[in-house]
Amino acid sequence: MPHQSGEKTDRSSLRLIYARLFSHRKALFLGILALIGVDGLQLVVPKVFQRVIDALASGNVDSDLIWQMGAVIMAVTLGMAVCRFFWRWFIVGTSHRIDRDLRSEFYDHLQKLPAEFFDGIKVGDVMAHATNDINAVRMACGMATIASFDAVFMGTASIVMLITINWRLALVTMIPLPLIALLVTRFSGIIHDRFEAVQKAFSDLSEKAQEAFSGIRVIKAYGDEESENRLFDDKAKLNLDQNIRLARVGGFFQPLVSSLALAGSAILLAAGGRMIIGGSISLGQFVAFSSYLAMLTWPMMAIGFVVNMLQRGAASMSRLMRIINTVPAIADGDDPSSPEPFIEVKNLTFAYPETSVEVLSGVTFSLEKGRTLGIVGRTGSGKTTLVELLMRLYDPPPGTVFLGGKDVRRLRLGNLRKLFGYVPQETFLFAMTIAENIAFGAGDVPPERIRELAEAVDIAGEIDGFSQGMDTVVGERGVTLSGGQKQRIAIARALAMNPGVLVLDDSLSSVDTETEDAILKAVKRMTRDITTIIIAHRISTVQHADLILVMDGGRVVEQGTHDDLFSRGGRYTELYRMQQLEAEAGGSRRKGDS
Repeated sequence: MPHQSGEKTDRSSLRLIYARLFSHRKALFLGILALIGVDGLQLVVPKVFQRVIDALASGNVDSDLIWQMGAVIMAVTLGMAVCRFFWRWFIVGTSHRIDRDLRSEFYDHLQKLPAEFFDGIKVGDVMAHATNDINAVRMACGMATIASFDAVFMGTASIVMLITINWRLALVTMIPLPLIALLVTRFSGIIHDRFEAVQKAFSDLSEKAQEAFSGIRVIKAYGDEESENRLFDDKAKLNLDQNIRLARVGGFFQPLVSSLALAGSAILLAAGGRMIIGGSISLGQFVAFSSYLAMLTWPMMAIGFVVNMLQRGAASMSRLMRIINTVPAIADGDDPSSPEPFIEVKNLTFAYPETSVEVLSGVTFSLEKGRTLGIVGRTGSGKTTLVELLMRLYDPPPGTVFLGGKDVRRLRLGNLRKLFGYVPQETFLFAMTIAENIAFGAGDVPPERIRELAEAVDIAGEIDGFSQGMDTVVGERGVTLSGGQKQRIAIARALAMNPGVLVLDDSLSSVDTETEDAILKAVKRMTRDITTIIIAHRISTVQHADLILVMDGGRVVEQGTHDDLFSRGGRYTELYRMQQLEAEAGGSRRKGDS
């Protein structure tokens, strides 16, 4: 039963490959015509040699015939070269266009998938899809297509030519053909399964490499290079073993097919030699027959090559389509209007997909346009989850989250997320210049505006100290910058969007309180009409907010202004006093050190 299911998957995946080929049918048709031209001209050469050899054997030959036949062969060679250029141009070019389209489709679909999809898939697996799998599909669309059409046409034409020379000899020399067909049927499923295992091993290896490179500073800090090397070696060995298993099948399959194909040549020597002696065929016919039989050898060998490429392509297409056919769990709503930055949350209760633990429970609040919301609470209290639900990075339950009086689930995702400028906890910068990072997502931002934003977040002076200034490339994930520098550039990037709602998710944790205060004042000045949400651990970060939510265990345990909450003597007051004591203790230690 599993094998039958695999065969159905193969057929379905092959149909998808053929459908993509058919969408380029004009180029494919022209390429096949050029390929047939090559094969047709190639069939002329043995006939030329047959005529020359028979003339030499009979003694009826002159120099004119030799020159004529030489000219014919030269013309045939030139014609084959021209046709070969065009079939490569059209067919190989088509395979690369399919490669480009498939990569774009795969990448575009990944962009549409929600955060929960990436929570459950390895980066290495995605990279294996984007590299090995797409390359395998390209090979199936290119070389496998060429080989299959070439094998069909050349095989058929060669058989016809063999029969026209001597049908009895043709039947005898083609005895190995059914055995080759049987081998192909037997090995195709094995090749498919082993190639799947190869791709899985490559995914695991890529994931391990990506993880190690991303965490290289931690690895070095802990002096854990040796154990990491062992883990990587284990993954590399598994990848090697799976590739060897696949190569072992190919190493057995291809020579076996070749041996059966060459068995026909042995039969020709025995049977054809006797026919020459008996006068049934001429020496020229024997040479021509031998040439056509040699031409038939390639199509028989090509069967193995084509099956190998198509099985790999089918396995890869199946893996790709599992992702491309994944329906995004978060879809566009039917309301095309742009929402207003007036936020309402009503009795919001939420658990992450495939879990039963409530991250948020009964959260209710409202925030008018242009006001500032502060959210404080212990780690894991649901602060980040709350703002992610506002932006529909995860889907809230219906009728719980509203923007401008409209349920966020009814809004178009593009319009909804365009409203937000988001600075997440884990600051991510791209491997480009500082100026490009600040302008990311905002289109063409004038240099003077970039400068203004950098000054607003108190980093312009530090940037001026870099050798290339704003044109300094920050490295992958901003590795050349400190945590505080990355956070401030990320805030400038969010401000460059001119958002309706600015979300700062613990985005000032890596700067001191004085710098934090300066940044908050500048942000407030620049975002006078912008709704702002600030998530923080420090009370000082949010104490000037118009509304403060105190969260604990996924619930809002207190809400109000700083003065209101402090006067109640509850959880907020406890946090405030605790942080005041910590600050005083820290100040005392610094004085003692000095």
